[in-house]
Amino acid sequence: MDKNLIRILVWPNITNWKNRNIKHLEQDSYIQVIKNQIKVLNEIRDDLFFYLVLPQIVPSLRFDNATPLITNISPERHLKDYNKKELKELLDGHKFDIPTYAPTMRSHFDVEFIRKLLSTDLDFDLVMSHLPEHTHNLKNTLYNTTHHTPLFFGYCHWFDIKGVVKTNKDNFLQNMIGLLEYDRCYINTHYQKKLVLEQAKQTFNDTTINKLDEILKVQHLGVNETDITDDINETPGKVIVFNHRPDTYKHFNSFMNVMEKLREQRQDFRVWVPLLSKSNRKWVITDNGDGSKEWYYKQLQNCCVGFSPKQKYGGWSVATTDGLMNGVPFIMYDEDYYKELCSVSDFYTTDDDTLCLLNKYLDDTEYRNQMARESLEHIKNKLIYKNEMVLMSNYIDELLSKSKATSVNSKSMTKIIKLIKDNSNGISKKELFTHLNWGRGIKFSPYRRALMKHKNIYDVGRKTPLYIWKN
Repeated sequence: MDKNLIRILVWPNITNWKNRNIKHLEQDSYIQVIKNQIKVLNEIRDDLFFYLVLPQIVPSLRFDNATPLITNISPERHLKDYNKKELKELLDGHKFDIPTYAPTMRSHFDVEFIRKLLSTDLDFDLVMSHLPEHTHNLKNTLYNTTHHTPLFFGYCHWFDIKGVVKTNKDNFLQNMIGLLEYDRCYINTHYQKKLVLEQAKQTFNDTTINKLDEILKVQHLGVNETDITDDINETPGKVIVFNHRPDTYKHFNSFMNVMEKLREQRQDFRVWVPLLSKSNRKWVITDNGDGSKEWYYKQLQNCCVGFSPKQKYGGWSVATTDGLMNGVPFIMYDEDYYKELCSVSDFYTTDDDTLCLLNKYLDDTEYRNQMARESLEHIKNKLIYKNEMVLMSNYIDELLSKSKATSVNSKSMTKIIKLIKDNSNGISKKELFTHLNWGRGIKFSPYRRALMKHKNIYDVGRKTPLYIWKN
């Protein structure tokens, strides 16, 4: 690790942890996003270290430069890869049950537990929060009860927009209050940002709306370059794919109604819905193979055309980009959130539009292949996720530059530098506090920033920081 190590606390938004099942946890959208973010950031730079707050060990999030802060864990499950010493360090005495019901999870914040979880022995230069509803409380807890005063940025997976949220009472205002604690919060689409600001205007004045506008930054999720197929399949089967969640908010029933109308016109096609558990229609395929990404991608490549439904939320459609990057052209509902994703696609508004387009794709192979190639080229040229993450990487440096640093000539810094220099094996923050007789009221972040700028001092990349002198 580089001596100017940047330690980032990642606060989660986990909503798919059904029955405490590790399979469901691995499939959660937050887990998928943060896994990809860390992977790509590690390709760009080697000076980041992540603390990942998680309810239990997540195998796919095992990175050399990341350590889990476990909130609730059953030692007899999912831990075969860890020895007793590793388990003791990971568990660290924590037992806390994070609620899995989304509205409860977003409201639940145990200050005392979280204060202990975010030990003062650790160091956090930045916080990447994926849950705005917690961010106000999280900043208060860090700033008022620990040594940490990091700056905040992050990403929001979900806003409780009217007409979209199904619960009796939404969390939108709490979401906005937390959002105001960010320096920047990434959001998937311009359409989504517009919805947030329009609803916020019902409560907040123009000054606050302008601040929210500055904080919200669109970041298209894009795709990994290595996942993009080299070329299209020119002889696919007559399969229409609906690879979104078959739920009401994805207008799945409306899609199936259109498919029934298409079956009245022709019977030479099938429909694949990989996330549907079963169907009584013989022409609907629900097979999801071995559940692997490789199998899923291979099956997509044999589809004629994909369908992107109307969605109230206007978020980024990973299901659509999965198809496009595998050479499947998609017809999309005529709205800005899809035009941001792939402006070269065909768009529909009515059922008649949909039927006309699907018939064309099923009958005209040359046209279908032309649209498939154009979509694939668009993905390659416009939607490489790493390009977005380079911008995020630059922003991490920009944000960190705003952090205050204590003068190296101050009395306390002079003592700290001498202690580090005199300890050839390094010294921890806890040991520094003991030598200096400091209490928990001391804010260490400005001292850490000064240390990380010192030409002879660096931080070892492990869970508990260790400050080393290097000539």
